[in-house]
Amino acid sequence: MITKKPTNKRLGEILRQANLVSSSQLEEALSEQSQTHNRIGDILVRRGWVKRETADFFATHWANLVNETEKPLKQPLGHYLKEAGLLDDEQINTIISEQDQGKLWVRLGASAALKGWLKQSTVDFFVEHLFPEQASDSPFTKAKSSQKTAKGRRSWFFSQMK
Repeated sequence: MITKKPTNKRLGEILRQANLVSSSQLEEALSEQSQTHNRIGDILVRRGWVKRETADFFATHWANLVNETEKPLKQPLGHYLKEAGLLDDEQINTIISEQDQGKLWVRLGASAALKGWLKQSTVDFFVEHLFPEQASDSPFTKAKSSQKTAKGRRSWFFSQMK
């Protein structure tokens, strides 16, 4: 059984490790923060380096998700990428549709990276921290631990849009 490492890292460092901001952007934001005492997430959003929902997701939900030890995560990767404002419903549905049609059988995160919607390092960060048991699985094959069909995934995502 793989256990998750607890995290209590600061928001800026988490966003840097997820490759959502660069080291220089973080340094600049931290410099501004030392002068203004504004929250780092607000500075990064104001400068246009991350979306508000991305900063809010990592500030309010990330530590709880990563430190979850009692029960397994029940949502697929796409749910968390959407909640973080990194993918939208249209992008997720495009990937699922391509999987349904047999055009592509690449895992959702890898497909989003191939399309240029996310950096592969960002996808890897999410998988490593939220699904460590799948971190070594190939992004180009069906996940061994996931027996959901593409139709089931599509139904789930459509139900979340209501």
